[in-house]
Amino acid sequence: MNVLNQTLASTFELMLTVNKNNPVVAEIDIFPVEAEQQQSLVDKLIEDIKTVFKQQPGFVAAAVHRSRDGQRVVNYVQWKSQKDYESYVNDEVPLISSRLCAFPAPNSRLYEIFISEPSDSEMTISKNTDGLINFGIFKLRNPQDQPSFLEATKKAVQLVTGQPGLVTTHFHRSFDGAMAVNYGLWSSHEDYVAMNANPPFAEPLLEMRRLADNEFQMSLHEIVFTEPAD
Repeated sequence: MNVLNQTLASTFELMLTVNKNNPVVAEIDIFPVEAEQQQSLVDKLIEDIKTVFKQQPGFVAAAVHRSRDGQRVVNYVQWKSQKDYESYVNDEVPLISSRLCAFPAPNSRLYEIFISEPSDSEMTISKNTDGLINFGIFKLRNPQDQPSFLEATKKAVQLVTGQPGLVTTHFHRSFDGAMAVNYGLWSSHEDYVAMNANPPFAEPLLEMRRLADNEFQMSLHEIVFTEPAD
């Protein structure tokens, strides 16, 4: 790790901070769930973070989110390096998977943040964060198209900047090329709905949807739990 990355790592250590300059990698586990199972899944993920994730070398922090319509739970975990994440996957994922077998399997991948907008914006996630989280989930039809998808994404993000209610937004790309996920913070559900009624990024969004299937949900997410490393 070079001197700059060492300094950044020290600055962000022990916080779940979302910013393209944060030298961490992000595991995003997206669980579809029935509304009556949502709280049970949240509880089990919190238990696993406290007893399994937190004990792993390279664990930085984690946050559990639940959608307000009850249909999704998202676990967002930051690791110091891809090597740390892969060690966790090899050693602990079978155990966690067996403990979560009563729920639908998640879409789990490793990501890096490639856009933050505003460019200097930084989001420190906690249960007390004001606002609601939007996960924009895009599944690439062909992973080789990810570079073209990301170019369209950059245009879309530039156009959404300054929209009423948008605090900050951070697009993640998966290392395997299969996914892109936006993590956006909105001040209110009403502002988010108003933006989607007349989206300013309609043209690049057409290209994004040509290249990827978009799991579009009007429901936003609440942060229900966060845990840093000791």
